[in-house]
Amino acid sequence: MSEENKNNSLLKKIQNFTFTNYKQLIISLVILLVLFAGFQSFNYFKIQGIKKSSISFFNIIKENQNDLSSLEKLIDDDNIFSILSKLKLIQQNNENKNFSYSNELYKELIASSNLDDLYKSSIAANASYTMINASYENNTSNYLNDISIYINNINDELDSYFSIKKELEYLLIITEIDLNKSEYSNSKALDKYNEIFNSSLVSASTKERVKKIHEFQLYK
Repeated sequence: MSEENKNNSLLKKIQNFTFTNYKQLIISLVILLVLFAGFQSFNYFKIQGIKKSSISFFNIIKENQNDLSSLEKLIDDDNIFSILSKLKLIQQNNENKNFSYSNELYKELIASSNLDDLYKSSIAANASYTMINASYENNTSNYLNDISIYINNINDELDSYFSIKKELEYLLIITEIDLNKSEYSNSKALDKYNEIFNSSLVSASTKERVKKIHEFQLYK
């Protein structure tokens, strides 16, 4: 009997609470329903947007192999196909030696906050090598500051990128020396060279490539 009284008392308390606060409860329920509906709508339109970008991306790739400029319509979309479009445009513009446009796209990708460290490091490394080559081809120092930014965006805590980052740091110094026609023997390149060769973390293949450049610079 005591247990039954307790249950009745609890039920009465719940009824009183519901009656007293029914307006607040209804408002809270409406807000939850609106939020749920909004979330579902957001997901629906996002999925539809990705599907639309996907169809456009593959149609452009299939139909316009020699001119991918139509991909520019997709680069502002906030999804994976924006990134893929930029990468394809970078590839084509690099092949056409339109490095200034590629450089702008590289910067946009590196600035993306939604890129995983691995992908950002990969893109940053590719951008660094490409723009070092562009600096020589165009005989310009215009890209050097951007190259430095790309290198800084390579995460050297990722084992596979430590050697790459050190090599690029060395190559950037060499590029500056060559473009400015400076003396190699009196430059910070020697410090970077020694740093690389004294590091147990830098791969043997990287050390070998750096050594060849070092010897060429010394005796050219």
